[in-house]
Amino acid sequence: MPERLTVLQVIPRMRAGGAELGCLQVAEALVKKGHRALVASQGGRLADRLAEFGAEHITLPLATKNPLGILSNANKLADIIRRENVDIIHARSRAPAWSALWAARKTNIAFVTTYHSEYSEKNRVKNWYNSVMARSDTVIAVSDYMAHLIRTRYATPEERIAVIHRAFDPDRFDLNSLTQERLDDVKRSLGIEKDDRVLILAGRITPRKAQQYLVEALGLLKARGQNNIVAVLAGEIEKPEFKTKLETEAERLGVREWLRFPGHVGDMPAAYRISDISLNISEQEGLPRVAIESQAMGVPLIVSDTGPGREVALTAPDVAPDAASGLRVPYADAKALADAIEKMLSWSDAEREACGKRGSDHVRARFTLEQLTSKTLAVYERVLARRRHGKTAA
Repeated sequence: MPERLTVLQVIPRMRAGGAELGCLQVAEALVKKGHRALVASQGGRLADRLAEFGAEHITLPLATKNPLGILSNANKLADIIRRENVDIIHARSRAPAWSALWAARKTNIAFVTTYHSEYSEKNRVKNWYNSVMARSDTVIAVSDYMAHLIRTRYATPEERIAVIHRAFDPDRFDLNSLTQERLDDVKRSLGIEKDDRVLILAGRITPRKAQQYLVEALGLLKARGQNNIVAVLAGEIEKPEFKTKLETEAERLGVREWLRFPGHVGDMPAAYRISDISLNISEQEGLPRVAIESQAMGVPLIVSDTGPGREVALTAPDVAPDAASGLRVPYADAKALADAIEKMLSWSDAEREACGKRGSDHVRARFTLEQLTSKTLAVYERVLARRRHGKTAA
């Protein structure tokens, strides 16, 4: 590997999200190792944080899916590669990956991708569009489940797949650093009363995060006589019309006052810690970072049975109930979700604490920031070594 590597990561926007946080974490790791980290995106909440540790942000309209815009971005990226002497371009989303692929070929540099999500493939055109994520020198899969998907869909050779699990920041998600003042502040900001049982579903407000099934489950719980429940839907409002739909349905079911839409929450460690249950019930996830972070804070978890839910949480029947860190439910099954919530809410404080500790121990052993950054830098080293020996992606 060169003495000082220059890596350009490309992503549509630097907003709050798993792919964006991974981009930030790798950029910081590169700088700490004495390398140069560039990130090109359309901007967003996390873009300003890059400069805090010495990385550089370049603003480009990389969120566009317009073919002419993608081609224009390819030319702009090629210019950046030449001007900044970039060694590796690393794409984290499909549209900018096409631009990155063409720019890499034009400039003859290494191309890496990270396959973050289970993209839908309804037809051959969609399969072709998605396939750019597997056309790199190495494709990083964020879970074992995603690696299996890549092999199945694109017949990608094993030597070009690297499994690198997402990670949480142990310094930020640290149980010992929480103060009562922080816990009280987040309760006050979310309107949490003393006797409330708190559910938290963190993620952008969009149908693919499945908030609609939680609202339906809350209606069932209300009909069963459950009360004093608050559901915190913490995340950026990606689709305002969907939020309106959720509120309308919640009003119809008599649970509108149970919902909280705080948007971006600055102190997520405290928000998790005041919660009785964390939920990750999405249909398509590469590896849900919010599920890792909430378990790190000792919160019992409910996950859907789609994708990598069984990787991120210890759930029956994979483990015995007394070894589990949460419950697994069928995707889009509001009754099963309501049953799981009701079961967890019936637990004693000791049962809830024991379940939360198992989850915290699990993620602190497996989903470390050190493994993410060291393995990613090792991928960079390998792709450069392979290119030196004339081995590149097809």
